[in-house]
Amino acid sequence: MAGCGGTREAPVDFANFHCLITTNKDHVAMHAQICLVAPFVQLAEIAGTVRSTCGINFDIETANLEEAVALLPRLEARHYQVLISRGRTAELLRQHSVLPVIDITISSYDILEVLADLAGQPCRVGIVGHAGIMRDCAKVAAMLGISFYCILFEQADAGEYAMLRNQVRERVAREPIDVMVGDTIPQSRFGELCGNFRLISSGPESVRQAVESAQAFLNVLQLERVTRDHLSTVLDMFEKAVFSLDRGGCITHANRTAAMVFQMNRAEMLGKPIEAVDPALAVARQTIADGIWEVGQVVETRHGRMVCYLYPINGNGASHSIVFALERVERLYTIERRVRYQEQQKSKFTATYRLDDYVTYDTAMQARLELLNRYAGTDATVLIIGESGTGKELLAQGIHNASRRAGGPFVAVNCGALPPTLLESELFGYVDGAFTGASRKGKKGLFELADKGTLFLDEIGELDKTLQTRLLRVIQERQLMRLGAEQAIPVDIRIVAATNQNLEEMVVAGTFRQDLFFRLNVLKFETLPLRMRRRDIIPSAVLLLRRHARAYKTDVVDLDAGLRQALLQYGWPGNFRQLSNIMERIAITAPDPVVRLDTVEPALSDLRRPPGKPPAQCAACEFAQDDLEAVRLRIVAKVMAEESNCKSQAARRLGIDRGTLNRWLKELDGKARH
Repeated sequence: MAGCGGTREAPVDFANFHCLITTNKDHVAMHAQICLVAPFVQLAEIAGTVRSTCGINFDIETANLEEAVALLPRLEARHYQVLISRGRTAELLRQHSVLPVIDITISSYDILEVLADLAGQPCRVGIVGHAGIMRDCAKVAAMLGISFYCILFEQADAGEYAMLRNQVRERVAREPIDVMVGDTIPQSRFGELCGNFRLISSGPESVRQAVESAQAFLNVLQLERVTRDHLSTVLDMFEKAVFSLDRGGCITHANRTAAMVFQMNRAEMLGKPIEAVDPALAVARQTIADGIWEVGQVVETRHGRMVCYLYPINGNGASHSIVFALERVERLYTIERRVRYQEQQKSKFTATYRLDDYVTYDTAMQARLELLNRYAGTDATVLIIGESGTGKELLAQGIHNASRRAGGPFVAVNCGALPPTLLESELFGYVDGAFTGASRKGKKGLFELADKGTLFLDEIGELDKTLQTRLLRVIQERQLMRLGAEQAIPVDIRIVAATNQNLEEMVVAGTFRQDLFFRLNVLKFETLPLRMRRRDIIPSAVLLLRRHARAYKTDVVDLDAGLRQALLQYGWPGNFRQLSNIMERIAITAPDPVVRLDTVEPALSDLRRPPGKPPAQCAACEFAQDDLEAVRLRIVAKVMAEESNCKSQAARRLGIDRGTLNRWLKELDGKARH
């Protein structure tokens, strides 16, 4: 048998052999996540060579078949993510560990390297070992024309090797062989039955491929872990309780809110049936069975009423798992209220009317509206003066919608509706701790809310003197300071103010700041009262009548001649607001589509009641109403305003001395205070 050549590798006794080849700490900067478990020393040495050249960090353990399983707890404690091994050792590791195991294959080249020199030699080869590797070896031997026979066995436990040893001995005794070929188990168990044993090992290329496959697998694991952690973080931010359930209805994931709502540790939940968290959650099982989305079902849990959202994840036409989310009913009510409030806030800061909505047939008023259209195209402050009920806010909204700020907010505030201290915080806002009872978050004022839009200051004459000073600064500087703040906030706003008072008289009386008046009185617009626009009374009355009739679903459509005449003869001190009230009464009480005067007498009580003062027909006549003393003081106030509060010039115009003027001014001031 000498012609068959000598033994390539000496048999290795694994019975008492166990060694660990550790990672070079100078070479590796971080803990390896891959471990290669080599069943024999030669493979460990090959792996060491591969590690030094492949650029991939991995640890190497050497352990035979029996030792590999015992080694697993230590490998798992080191937090390896992927294992590498070969043959039966790889199979055992895969069976006893949750870690993925990559196989080191034995390539045809590895087998050819063992058998190549036997081709054409007068020898017989016995191929012994597990079928998975040895069948490939038999094919190569047949191709090389080598005489051989196989003793192949599938799976075998350690206790069966004694029986297999006897079988191999009997076969070798019957059919002698010159060379025995096999892997590590035949080498350790049956190698002594033949003086020439050749070990089939994996070469460097096979080891390199296994290591690269392990690194690729590790990359996929890490990517999946990052994605999973990201999704877990996202789910933890949800205010809904979210579960992921498998096909059997068991929990595979629960977010932070789920643990808080159901008062359980997430680790306790995992793997348990969903009804173990709360019996009411068994509704999820029907969705798993049907595979149909279910949204909005309300269940009574131990922790309150909740709305369910069930989303099945289908594959191949069957439901594999579901995402199950729950939300407290009370939270939905809170969200609904918040949305409704935000919509209300949004609608509060919207201008509804346009200048075209201010309908008039009076030529004087039409000319004024044309002027107002030109005002709207600028950013200048507008002061609207007019009696109550003449549509000042409608005009202010029209200015906003005709301006370049139409896309911004329109914020309206009635300066006479709130006490000064409260109005100050509403206008300018405040910071945390500005005063007792202030919100911890602070609050934006109306000036800030009107940024990039228009602020409408209605009833500006009612503004407190202190607030007039602060308002003046904002108009001048276009900056404001919240109550309690230390830094100014810039604002980009347009001011539109309105009043039914005579601000010039108030300036003279000292109740309105003169500098603020001049700041507001940039573009002045004065509305005309209804009594001075006779042509608008009947068209406006019919329009308002029909509008109210539609609202109350009545058949009223028009006014007869007698009623029209009565409306024309009335002075309308309340202007269009009063006219609207009268038409609303008529729309509700009139029995016929065309309203007659005699059928709506009760609704016209305001028209029959004589007014306290006869209505003035012009501005000059209106100025002269009241007793002589009041007229005298009114003239003094007007002259002082026209002369910019210069007493010498005012006294000269009035034909009186300064002492008399001072006395009259004191009377005027006393009357204003009263």
